[in-house]
Amino acid sequence: MWRQRAWYRFVWVVVSALAHTLCRIEKHGWSNVPETGPLIMVSNHLHLFDPPLVAAGMHYREDIKVLVAEKWGETWPANWLLRSMGAIFVRRGEVDREALNKILAELGQGGIVGLAPEGTRSRTGTMQRAKPGIAYLAIKADVPILPIGVSGQNSVIAGWMRLRRPRVVVRIGQPFKLEPVHGRQKSQKFQARSDEVMRRVAVLVDEELRGVYTDSVREMESTV
Repeated sequence: MWRQRAWYRFVWVVVSALAHTLCRIEKHGWSNVPETGPLIMVSNHLHLFDPPLVAAGMHYREDIKVLVAEKWGETWPANWLLRSMGAIFVRRGEVDREALNKILAELGQGGIVGLAPEGTRSRTGTMQRAKPGIAYLAIKADVPILPIGVSGQNSVIAGWMRLRRPRVVVRIGQPFKLEPVHGRQKSQKFQARSDEVMRRVAVLVDEELRGVYTDSVREMESTV
């Protein structure tokens, strides 16, 4: 176990250092990160660079387990690296009971799980609708959710091509918990709770990245 922790810390330090070297990363909301778990970290997912940018935007935490699509478990060397860091692989398009049990066990032990509520990387360059799984998971485990918004990732490669360090902003919101789901039409209620999660993330990103949550965030901000 200590070897995995040492390796995890090494990878975290290297990834964070590279991200800061290659990008100008602005961080906001560090004080919102709880000292201990259990906790579910959620963020928008517009680019392959999102995970390392989130890591660079936070303090080191040794107990984070990241949810990863099963396809990466079949791609070397990504599969080796992710497994060595304790990632949890999830089958898309179905209820993956094995992965669910691993996630609940991790949260039950006070751990932190990181995931993208959209389920996959957006193909539009803006936020897409969340899957209902995030609400089910958070309510089932009865743990708080920490929203994280990343902006500027879509301009990273263009900045490098101009030999510039692109600006990336990582904003961390306040942790919150979802209301339980009762009664009929549970599927719709879980989806509504998941949309609430993504609105909390959407508030933290630049307006042009909010995608399907643009109008709902405007309505929410207008009532504040």
